[in-house]
Amino acid sequence: MRVLFTSATFASHLYPLVPLAWAFRAAGHEVRVAVQPPLLGEVTAAGLPAVEAGGDLDFIVELKQAVGSALAESGGAPPTLEQIMVPHVRAAAAVAADLVPFARRWAPDLVVADPAAFVAPVVARAAGAPLALNTWGPMPADLWSHLTSERAVRENWPKTLVAFLDEWDAPLGPDYAAYCVDPCPDELLAVRMPNRYPARFVPYGRAAVAPSWLAEPAGRPRVCITWGTTNGAFLGADALAAPLTIIDALTALDVEVVAALGKAGAELLGDRRERVRAVDWMPLSTLLPTCDALVSQGGPGTVLAAVAHGVPQLVVPSISAQPLGAELLAASGAGLSLTPGELTAESVTAAMSELLTGASVRDAARTLGERNAARPSPAEIARTLEALVRG
Repeated sequence: MRVLFTSATFASHLYPLVPLAWAFRAAGHEVRVAVQPPLLGEVTAAGLPAVEAGGDLDFIVELKQAVGSALAESGGAPPTLEQIMVPHVRAAAAVAADLVPFARRWAPDLVVADPAAFVAPVVARAAGAPLALNTWGPMPADLWSHLTSERAVRENWPKTLVAFLDEWDAPLGPDYAAYCVDPCPDELLAVRMPNRYPARFVPYGRAAVAPSWLAEPAGRPRVCITWGTTNGAFLGADALAAPLTIIDALTALDVEVVAALGKAGAELLGDRRERVRAVDWMPLSTLLPTCDALVSQGGPGTVLAAVAHGVPQLVVPSISAQPLGAELLAASGAGLSLTPGELTAESVTAAMSELLTGASVRDAARTLGERNAARPSPAEIARTLEALVRG
């Protein structure tokens, strides 16, 4: 069987696809992963064959410009969904120009996509193959709750997106995708997607050498702080203002702080480096099993990685789907949330005390981890999808 994967041009959207792509390859199927040029290195680093598409358009530049223009026009109010969708659709059109001809030639039996890759239903339609969405966390209701009917989609989805899908005669409504592989725990669901297949979340991050200190007892609680891959792309050095404030609070406590903030973050630590373990890049799947708590910006992949390992977490959300995930996580009892405006040494200290000693939050985090482990693995999901496709 041939399986074509595609993702929006964010590493954080590509990573959740990798374990399922591996599962298909390990089962003997042919796999291709189609992405725009900025993600080609990520695909090949994952040991997967890449297909370049949409190289004539820089999606990240276009998205930054769209967000900047919207903020300027509104006096600082968040961009509307219609405004955000314009660069997404432009990217989808650019990718379609390359990927539709490829899909018609290669003839995949199944297309698997990140939901934000809006080219996916177009490619699946052109190839005559079913589409399986692979979600990456809580799906925002302002878009995905409307898949109940074609009418709901037409009335509520951004007009730019509907026009693009209509141009290619892509399906709207419940048959937008034949299957939806969903690793999001029921406790964190914002929308229950149509044709849903619950799946185990298996964290993926780029390869790295595991340092020897990970196997050594820390002697005190180990707290990891990480700030994901997307915040820095949009906020630059400003994205690290919050984690530096948090580190200042954490280093006053009797905990070992592991700052997984990448090279840019390590450079900004200054003399804080003497009080923390600074790591350039460390996959959370390697680091989290040794941690007692996680502090992050609340990117969906980061949140679900902590869920998978049963680690309680503090989330300080700022952009995109982060506030939604933070709200749902706090409601589940498996973590806590602070807004950037609530971030003080006192609030961080209080939150960390609860995460490290509170029986309720630790039990809730452990329960979510156990439930995740009981769900079908990527290998099982690959077999299920193969059976569905073959009928």
